[in-house]
Amino acid sequence: MSIGEFNCGAPQANDGRFAAPAVRVSELPGAKAESGSEFWSSIRRLARQPYYWSPVRLPRIVWTLTRKIPTQFQVLRVLARPAYRRLVHLDPRFALKWLALDYLARGLTVSQQAKCFIHHYRRLPDVIPEDLLGRVMLERIPLAEIREGNHCFSIKMGLSRPWDNEGEFSLDLEVNGKMVFVLSFTIVPGSVVQSEAEEVILISRIQGVRGCFNEIQLATRTLRDVAPPALLLAALCGVAEVYGIRAMAGINATMKPEFHFYEGEAAHMHEAYDGFFAELGATKGRAGFYLSPLPPLEKPMILIKRGHKTRTREKRKFKRQIAQRVGQCFREICANPEPAHQ
Repeated sequence: MSIGEFNCGAPQANDGRFAAPAVRVSELPGAKAESGSEFWSSIRRLARQPYYWSPVRLPRIVWTLTRKIPTQFQVLRVLARPAYRRLVHLDPRFALKWLALDYLARGLTVSQQAKCFIHHYRRLPDVIPEDLLGRVMLERIPLAEIREGNHCFSIKMGLSRPWDNEGEFSLDLEVNGKMVFVLSFTIVPGSVVQSEAEEVILISRIQGVRGCFNEIQLATRTLRDVAPPALLLAALCGVAEVYGIRAMAGINATMKPEFHFYEGEAAHMHEAYDGFFAELGATKGRAGFYLSPLPPLEKPMILIKRGHKTRTREKRKFKRQIAQRVGQCFREICANPEPAHQ
């Protein structure tokens, strides 16, 4: 399978450099007032939902929000962009999701959760222009398409849905138009995960879609024996390269709430998270997160078993092609965005 068989679908663009910072909220006339109006409208709509009337849930939410009023104002300033306000109007939870229990990873404080949320949405416009930002908040954008025989494998990126507490954005693998695997991530300050890097991409969800085992096997078998987690990580490297991010962090299995609720899933989740990141060569830091450069360092070929070297080289070449094509496509789409569907 050659690089020529990758399709992006985006028009040709300029050199893809994004040196200029995005327009900040303070430069958007009337943005703060409109954002605040949307926020209070969201509060009123949420208050009408029986889910929030729980005698346990309601006091916790009110107490936490009351103690974090200055932080909420910071969040509102970041969400003052038109693309974000539109989503707040459609989803009243959006401006408050950083308050949720176990947001991103179990063990983070509410202050850390807020820092992650604010940093992610402050960083997105540094690369993604407003028109595309409005689109990516509402739908998934295609970043790569691979056709092999009668099969089509697509990688798309967008806001995490419906599992929106496990990462702000997701890279999804589709097989013949059906989503079969998800990798969710958030751009966060390095200090939150105790990384030496100024900022990292935090991977907080790596999961196949239930009932799609055959499609996952088909993708692995067809795409150079590169399993979906590794495929989507390669795509993430392409996205990170456009943002100039050179480090990543990954949660360990105990940071997933399900690890503690479903005993039968513990071993599987440990393999899916701890096993995956350890295989990449990531090291477990003081805060419990797996830390690694991005892209991860490759194991020297001298350490690869005899008989596996050729296959390893092919898989590595394929993953590099994926990263390059995703990065190129992301640049082209950012340079030539289509408006969001209204």
